[in-house]
Amino acid sequence: MAVSMSVAAVCNAAFVSVVTAQPVAERHVFFGDLHLHTSYSLDAAAVKTETTPDDAYRFAKGEPVRYYDRTVVRHTPLDFLAVTDHAEYLGNVQLALQGDIDLPGDGWQRLFAHDGGPVMFEFMARVNRGLFGEDTPGLSNPALVAGHWRDIIDAAERHYEPGRFTSFVGFEYSPNIRATPSAHLHRNVIFRGPDYPDMPFASTDSLNPESLWAYADANRERGIDSLMIPHNTNISYGRAFSFEDVDGEPIDAEYAATRARNEPLVEITQNKGTTETRPEISPDDEFADFELIDAGRDQPGGSYVRPGLLRGLEIAERIGVNPFEQGFIGSTDFHSGLSTSEEDNFPGALGLSDSHRDPVMILQDLSPIIGSPLAALSASGIAGVWAEENTRESIFDALRRREAFATSGPLIRVRMFAGWGDANELGDGPDWAGRAYEWGVPMGGALAGREEPRGPEFVVHASKDPFSGNLDRIQIVKLWRRNGRSFERVYDVAWSPDRAVDDATGRLEPVGNTVDAETATYENTIGAAELFGTWRDPDFDPAERALYYARVIEIPTPRWATYLSVESGVPLGEGIPAWLQERAWTSPVYYTP
Repeated sequence: MAVSMSVAAVCNAAFVSVVTAQPVAERHVFFGDLHLHTSYSLDAAAVKTETTPDDAYRFAKGEPVRYYDRTVVRHTPLDFLAVTDHAEYLGNVQLALQGDIDLPGDGWQRLFAHDGGPVMFEFMARVNRGLFGEDTPGLSNPALVAGHWRDIIDAAERHYEPGRFTSFVGFEYSPNIRATPSAHLHRNVIFRGPDYPDMPFASTDSLNPESLWAYADANRERGIDSLMIPHNTNISYGRAFSFEDVDGEPIDAEYAATRARNEPLVEITQNKGTTETRPEISPDDEFADFELIDAGRDQPGGSYVRPGLLRGLEIAERIGVNPFEQGFIGSTDFHSGLSTSEEDNFPGALGLSDSHRDPVMILQDLSPIIGSPLAALSASGIAGVWAEENTRESIFDALRRREAFATSGPLIRVRMFAGWGDANELGDGPDWAGRAYEWGVPMGGALAGREEPRGPEFVVHASKDPFSGNLDRIQIVKLWRRNGRSFERVYDVAWSPDRAVDDATGRLEPVGNTVDAETATYENTIGAAELFGTWRDPDFDPAERALYYARVIEIPTPRWATYLSVESGVPLGEGIPAWLQERAWTSPVYYTP
């Protein structure tokens, strides 16, 4: 069943006043970024980023921050932020640049003096050896790392304002594996607080993620809880969702349970590309070609989220535990200290190169950045959660239970519930979502198997970012296993008015495009400010493992490179699209027979 409703139509439907609905325990939506680097990161320091953790928190709060020769400020403040500087050589590359650490070997002074260009990348390659587990005297100094870790904790404590802004303590564990071309197995580690370990855990401690999980489990025994969020699976060269562990051994139940316990989420979008899927994986998905990079495209099955989740279902069939039962978030991974996810307000994300702000270099130079031009990637992304209050404990618990979602940048609000029976039984009124918690499970939940003549029913609601484009449609993506094989299908569930599904193709009529690339403008005369729909799985088999997540698509809007092109008068280079359709993804609901 598909339902298409405008804002007015929602008010006349069985569910009334969706926007003002307040669920049980007063759960609200909060937006933030759980992946951001400052000058304390080895690679950010190498590109001469100057921002500090204090700057990062101030910018996220909506305060003005100096970024090279400019003052920058977010249009819309965030609700929470984690500074996740690389644990490897934490803070020490910056000290070396300041002359406070003597490093062995020749050529350092030439690298320190770079002003961008090839020498900058040579410098980055040299300090990035820490990501491959290499100790470097001076840079590996544990006493200095411990001091900088304390700095990061203290900055988060200074900026924590319970009820108004949440500052999480975190770091990035960043192992690169040489067996394939720099395969990334990176994770962000987010602590619940209020207590923290004495040291972060780095690739120089171990390149094996199982050692990171052991570190986390040991901390939990001391009352220090955390969760790990893998990212950039698209450059893992098939290792992120592998059937084997890092030693090449098949995943067993103990490994799967340990991984699932520590990694309840995966980052599905960020500035180095979106990792949901790609056309080679999902040829029938008309929205699969979104913010993709070329790196690792030859091994997509273990690198992208959609086939990775299917692998998790397959593994669970064999050993009874799903190692990849994860929810979704988005984050930026910017190395500027600025969580800048607004396309029309993007000062850059790569340190010194942003100080030059050379439009010709940015918009015309098609030198590949991890397989794609920098200007062809959007200012992505953002994490959303549904939590009782804006505190560390409440938001962390929402992340742990996977009541979280990702967006490619805009503050799109989306909510999904799944349950048995008719969703219309929830009735109308402002407390429909509160009853939905009793009726079924929210995004991220597990739907208990039961013998039911009809499939589960889903309720999905989305509303636009007030400062971004209207909504095109809501879809539900189903992944399932049948007779030892994996399947996927995308269903249109709700869409903006005055459009129909083509009987011949089965596809919904496109929403249209109002973007004027010559002026970097668009009109919200198409799409809808709000969409709401219910859907029941027409092909449900209670004996088959399955999962479902919602995807919300915006109308086309200009990307940041288009705004820069109009401002500078420099045309976009070949292969750089002028617009994109921003989107959001809910965490899946998992069904187990």
